[in-house]
Amino acid sequence: MNITIETLNSTKSLDLQLNHLLVVGFAGKDIDKTMEHIRELEEEGIKCPKSVPVLYQCSKELLTTSDNIEVIGNKTSGEVEYLILVHEGNYYIGVGSDHTDRELEAVSIHKSKQLCLKPFATTFWPYEEIKNHFDNIKLKSTQILNGQTIDYQQGLTSDLLSLDTIINTLKKEIDIENSLIFTGTVPLKNGFQYGEAFSCQLIDEKLNRTINLNYKIQIINEH
Repeated sequence: MNITIETLNSTKSLDLQLNHLLVVGFAGKDIDKTMEHIRELEEEGIKCPKSVPVLYQCSKELLTTSDNIEVIGNKTSGEVEYLILVHEGNYYIGVGSDHTDRELEAVSIHKSKQLCLKPFATTFWPYEEIKNHFDNIKLKSTQILNGQTIDYQQGLTSDLLSLDTIINTLKKEIDIENSLIFTGTVPLKNGFQYGEAFSCQLIDEKLNRTINLNYKIQIINEH
């Protein structure tokens, strides 16, 4: 896995052997917002877990930096999530999309997360540089739907469980060294939309920097 660590003063490349891809579900810090997301899923006929958060371990081969992904069916969509990369005891923060098949999600959330590729941006920030204002980091996503750009999600990292809570929860189940963690998403503005392209951003207004992720979605005919 090749990434770029962008610090306040420099950038450096990091090549590491990833051990795990971990996807955290239902990770909202505000129980009302978490239940809002659960209701969105239940409206789609999706069976939700009885306790939250939930750890979904997925194949690390799902990770992609391509600007185009192929999916089966017309009911898949991305979700903006901040990422935690754990390496040599340090944490690095990035952005990715937990692209998910919503029809399969109604049958099995875990299987639906294993079906689609997981796009992510290769730029990461050291957590130490942003931890004092981390709660104010913004998460935003848009889609292109029928040729028009629509706002899809907007929130803050503080809408989700704290980094320490996520790390401590996962450590009870698995060794997280050299893991990439998708940390959960912020609520949708107007329910699920299934566009032809997805964009998301991790925005640090204090340090005036942004990590962008953009990709197109190509539907494969199902037989």
